[in-house]
Amino acid sequence: MKILICAVAIVCVSAGVGCGAATSREEQQKALVHQENSDNAADAGAYGVAGEEQRAAQDTHHDAVTKAIDEGAPIPPQTKPGDVPAPPTPK
Repeated sequence: MKILICAVAIVCVSAGVGCGAATSREEQQKALVHQENSDNAADAGAYGVAGEEQRAAQDTHHDAVTKAIDEGAPIPPQTKPGDVPAPPTPK
């Protein structure tokens, strides 16, 4: 019985590891969207929202860097004001 429970737990964990994982490129794209939102909010004078979006851009960029290191991919550049996200790629 103990072996069955361990086997089920291992299968569940291994199935959950690959589900919903974004790549470093996808995380960087999210960071660029937050940066663009921050720029737009600052232009509109909504500095509180701009600050929140800027922090979200930094956090998401950090996630992109961590994933790039794990993937062995090049480190994406830090977002800065004026950066815009890339257009979506056709599937």
